[in-house]
Amino acid sequence: MNSISYKNRILSGILIGASLVGMAGCGKVDNTKASGSVSIACSQQEDFCQAMTQAFSKSTGIKTTYVRLGSGEVLARLATNPGEFDVWAGGQAENHLLADDKGEIEHYVPKGTDDLSKDYKDTKGSWTGFYTDSIAFCSSTTELQKRGVKAPTSWSDLLNSKLKGAIAMPHPATAGVGYMAMFTQSVLNNGNHDKAIDYFKQLNGNVMQYSKSAATGTEQAGRGEASVAIALDSDCQKAIKAGYKDLKTTYPKEGTGYEVGALSVLKKARNLKSAKAFADWMMTTDAQNRYAAVPSFAAPTNPKAKVGADVPDQSKVKKVSWNVRKAADERDTFIKAFESEVASSNSAK
Repeated sequence: MNSISYKNRILSGILIGASLVGMAGCGKVDNTKASGSVSIACSQQEDFCQAMTQAFSKSTGIKTTYVRLGSGEVLARLATNPGEFDVWAGGQAENHLLADDKGEIEHYVPKGTDDLSKDYKDTKGSWTGFYTDSIAFCSSTTELQKRGVKAPTSWSDLLNSKLKGAIAMPHPATAGVGYMAMFTQSVLNNGNHDKAIDYFKQLNGNVMQYSKSAATGTEQAGRGEASVAIALDSDCQKAIKAGYKDLKTTYPKEGTGYEVGALSVLKKARNLKSAKAFADWMMTTDAQNRYAAVPSFAAPTNPKAKVGADVPDQSKVKKVSWNVRKAADERDTFIKAFESEVASSNSAK
């Protein structure tokens, strides 16, 4: 993922006209055009947000705008400015549950989602998953060679003293991947919070930066500024395809956390009908077939959709057992502990 400016970036879709006819769930969307508008908080890759909102607008005639924001930023905006957005698309499912806990989600089950794996949807409609990817180690092979270190294949490998000041990690408070890494440690330690926090205390001396965005680390590794980035495998693959050929993706042998990227219709949506239409469209085979062309390096959740040739094979990744509800419930506790016991003891930000 390219580095993102945290200024609001809004892209207007094209208003095409006429009336919306029901959508065909996981099939193709009816081409009859509609009027209306929808505002989206998008927590996916910038080019993905742009391409998919343009395609939706062209397909349905609904004027579409988006702002690209990290999950933590969306949660903050929902609390301070309800009604600003109609839909939240992207970000880990557990963050959508947190918004639902605060009464910020309009429960809606998109059409045609019966075929989705139970791990990719909430039956009451607080969130529905539309892509998935996993935490990986994204390494600069050149920088590792300079340090005499092999590409990490274990969480313990990141604690190697030869990697002092050489690891990039996204901050758990602003980037979902940072928190995913924390919850993964909790799962690997049988839910023991103290052991999970202790791991990051040990890791802290090796961290060069806690960044706002997960994609920042992959670029730093690609430029040789960091030796290893804790990142999503989809972001690392995107950086490789963008020209950072020196990068290598590896996974921890103990198991890794994974993301179910979710979408939700928001409670105070000013354009509720259009918001539901967007949710329906995003789950169709037609929409998810577009991922490969965007390109998106995350895997679509629709089992009938095409998977891009460059998408990391999620079936080969050893994943920890991921309890979305528990991950949501423990987020605040872990982030507070991280900020007070880990990040505050280092100049890394």
